[in-house]
Amino acid sequence: MSIRSSRFLRGVVAVLATAFTTATIGVVSATPASAAVNTSPSFLVVYNNNIENWLPASCADDKIWSRLVNYIKGRPLSPDIFTVQQVSNQTQLDTLTRYLSDQLPGTYAGQIAIANPGSMGYTSTCGKLKNQQTNAVIYRSDRFTYEDATRWRSDAPENYNTGTGPCQNLEPTSSSQDRVHNIAIRLHDNIANQDVSVASIHWPTNTWYGEQCAAENIREADEAMTRLGGTLKIVAGDANTGPGTAGWWNDAIGFGYRDPIAERCGTPHCPPEHNTLGSRRIDYLLVKSGNGFNNAGTISTSLTGGAYSDHLAVAAYVNY
Repeated sequence: MSIRSSRFLRGVVAVLATAFTTATIGVVSATPASAAVNTSPSFLVVYNNNIENWLPASCADDKIWSRLVNYIKGRPLSPDIFTVQQVSNQTQLDTLTRYLSDQLPGTYAGQIAIANPGSMGYTSTCGKLKNQQTNAVIYRSDRFTYEDATRWRSDAPENYNTGTGPCQNLEPTSSSQDRVHNIAIRLHDNIANQDVSVASIHWPTNTWYGEQCAAENIREADEAMTRLGGTLKIVAGDANTGPGTAGWWNDAIGFGYRDPIAERCGTPHCPPEHNTLGSRRIDYLLVKSGNGFNNAGTISTSLTGGAYSDHLAVAAYVNY
């Protein structure tokens, strides 16, 4: 059942006392990397980013995303979980997990929605940032044991060219849209002795009138979390819409999720410094947990020394 945003905000003040501001996140330092692995059984370090700019190796800008990794090197703790959208394929995911393992404390592995996504229809693998696109969950394999996965496609109107008809799976078209194939996995945390379920989502753009099905898409994401179970549930990714569309954000709160960035702002409609794509906040990290989170932040390009993707990353320490 949807609830009013004002009801959600009653408990915001207590959370804001522990959240840090963008100014206190810190800037990338020229000093050696200071990050360490998180050994606490109480919380997980979680990042999310749509990595559009992580291009195939043949493309000139294939390492621009390293700016974000360089920023993370200067943080106290490396990610336990990193959800990514618009990764190219299994080969690129393997390259990415090796890169993270080489650059950061910890050893990383990942699960992908589709190993070999269909073509987006571009004439170059470098066109529109990349020609193959899907989603993945990356995790520290030195902390977690992979247990299970579930996959599903995001919804758009039945006639996605006109925005009419009921919501249904957006099946492959002449521009494959395998980037709307979501994945959720269940991991066993060997430090906390807890199960955690994590989803990486990407919903259709307004080209396919995807905003109209945002409420259905958050419902399906929550159903995936229910299928997997776990003490802690995290749904993160690119919703391609703001929190005020079709009641989806209120529905998420009604399902028991919390939005660290919204709680930091005191409203789901955050000020511009939390926009993740141009003038919109469309990338989210949603948490269903009894103990909340802290250190929530949006990673601005001023912190990374320049653009690292078309999208800004979001991060939080998520408590069990």
